[in-house]
Amino acid sequence: MPQQPPFLALVILTPDFSMMSLSSLIEPMRGANRVAGSRLFEWRLLSAAGGPVVASNGIAVETAPVPGVDRDSDLVVLCGGQEDETYTDRRIREFLRYLQRRDAMIGSVSTASFMLAEAGLLDGRRCTTHWDYVESLGERYPHLDVCNDIFVFDRRVFTCGGGVAAMDAMLEIIRGLRGAEFANRVSENFVYGSLRSHDENQRMSLRSRLGVPHTTLIDAVALMESHTETPLRTPALARRLGVSPRQLERLFEAWLGTAPAQYYIRVRLDRARALLRHSSMSVFEVGVACGFTSASHFSRSYRRRFNCAPSSERSGIEGKGTVPPDPAARKVPAVPESV
Repeated sequence: MPQQPPFLALVILTPDFSMMSLSSLIEPMRGANRVAGSRLFEWRLLSAAGGPVVASNGIAVETAPVPGVDRDSDLVVLCGGQEDETYTDRRIREFLRYLQRRDAMIGSVSTASFMLAEAGLLDGRRCTTHWDYVESLGERYPHLDVCNDIFVFDRRVFTCGGGVAAMDAMLEIIRGLRGAEFANRVSENFVYGSLRSHDENQRMSLRSRLGVPHTTLIDAVALMESHTETPLRTPALARRLGVSPRQLERLFEAWLGTAPAQYYIRVRLDRARALLRHSSMSVFEVGVACGFTSASHFSRSYRRRFNCAPSSERSGIEGKGTVPPDPAARKVPAVPESV
């Protein structure tokens, strides 16, 4: 009986890609080979033009150019970072569309989801991206079904939040190909623990982020984060939580060292900063979306918090990571429907 050829993954790197994400993509395949004692997986690193691609940590990785025609890959994954959601290249876009016509398995890591969306590969599919860009992806492509899961598989296209979430996505592929027991052994090889479910939230729980155990305080911050466009006044927050305004103020002072109103402004300004950096909304629209009805109040508050004007956040990222357009198979192994 002829031996099954190794599962071949092509990993396309974009400028300022995340080295953590790249390692999380490749290491599960290497670990699977080690556990099996044979070459079950192979991988190649590509980029739009080939040559060295510099990661966000400054380390350059050598790559081959994206092929004009793909004949032998089982999986193609775009590996992005946290500051390159505007990156585009016609060679990669055309390659992705070619792969889609062949029903290839295609994936993206972190902000590379924007490239899949631009190529039309996420139309009619559920998808995700890094949590800091989820709102921006939905704003730029309002027809998409964007969620905050750590990874999403939908009809042979997967997206994930980046970082170690790429390992979760790869372990899911390994589980689909080799079974849960084998995938668990690969996970244990990296002292990674049990496999995470796709629908786990990307961010830490509020209890972990705040470092406080008080349930009322955690619920108060959750309410603030879910009501940034139309902020709730302290008495309204207290009523929803079943405490008095004075009790709520004492909780914030005791655990967070600030008043509820001041903490609420920080929550709204943090959201404003993310929108300014990662969306196409105007500065005025961002201010309104974060509960500031006065442009001058928004600007003053923003300067106090971040020591810069809101407009400087927008001008600082315009054109970052963009590349001008360039003029210039074997059957995929069956994978269970969940993958």
